[in-house]
Amino acid sequence: MYDIIIVGGGPAGIAAAIYAKRAGRDVAVIEKFIPGGQVALTGQIENYPGFTKIEGSELADKFKTHAQALNVPFIMDEVTEFDLDKDIKTVICKNGSYSALSVILAMGCHSKELNIDGELRLKGKGVSYCAICDGNFFKGKDVAVVGSGDSAFSDAIYLSSICNKVYILAKSKLKLNNYSENEFDGSEKVTILKNALSTSIEGNDRVEKLHFNQDGEEHSIDVSGVFVAIGRSPETSQLTGKINLSERGYVIANDKMMTNCAGVFACGDIREGSLRQIATAVGDGAIAGTEASKYVLVYKAQHK
Repeated sequence: MYDIIIVGGGPAGIAAAIYAKRAGRDVAVIEKFIPGGQVALTGQIENYPGFTKIEGSELADKFKTHAQALNVPFIMDEVTEFDLDKDIKTVICKNGSYSALSVILAMGCHSKELNIDGELRLKGKGVSYCAICDGNFFKGKDVAVVGSGDSAFSDAIYLSSICNKVYILAKSKLKLNNYSENEFDGSEKVTILKNALSTSIEGNDRVEKLHFNQDGEEHSIDVSGVFVAIGRSPETSQLTGKINLSERGYVIANDKMMTNCAGVFACGDIREGSLRQIATAVGDGAIAGTEASKYVLVYKAQHK
């Protein structure tokens, strides 16, 4: 029995644990993969304040070390079910069940992958799922953005201010809400390749080429980076019907990270409207840890 259980050991979850533990709460973090979350799989990071340049694995380790210095336990297990509608919340995992007065959801989300040859092998070596995070590594180089929606166009706009040439490979009809199809008319830096189905990524230690099929013919372009922008999926499948989710499946929470379920908070990438950056995840976590601590104090005062 804990005061607060935090599900997810990424930047948001660890920040929540640090703030809650420093507030005097009994806290545990449940993480199914590795402390630090997706950060541990990221290459160099250059946009997190305090570090001009740091490897993702190193930053993840610093997050974990900070929490462990406060004696925050990490339970390495995978959640299979939530019971959140009672005063005492229960998080059921493969290897055991854990109860708490409050639960902080920080499971994050994952980028959808192309599932083509070379993608996994070159991930972090030219294959990226975040233009804002990694774009600066490709300054003055040619890159490709794979995607047909607003996120692909947004990435291309950002990358065109940094890179020499940007190709957008849209495999089907463009699905745009915030941009028009002629967004890049007259631009010599951005080329849109419609009906282009990416088939493989080539390179030894780094990305060198992107192969694709366009209108039945095989083509390839020389690029140093491939930015995949085909959407992200939140880790919320086990929360359906238990708390309010957006149409896209993200958790709906207010500015205090509170969900519609008393005592349940959400922070970081899993939250609807999040910028989904390390810095904002840490900020979310700080708020969630603080607010969950307040909730626990009030609950205990009312149930003496």
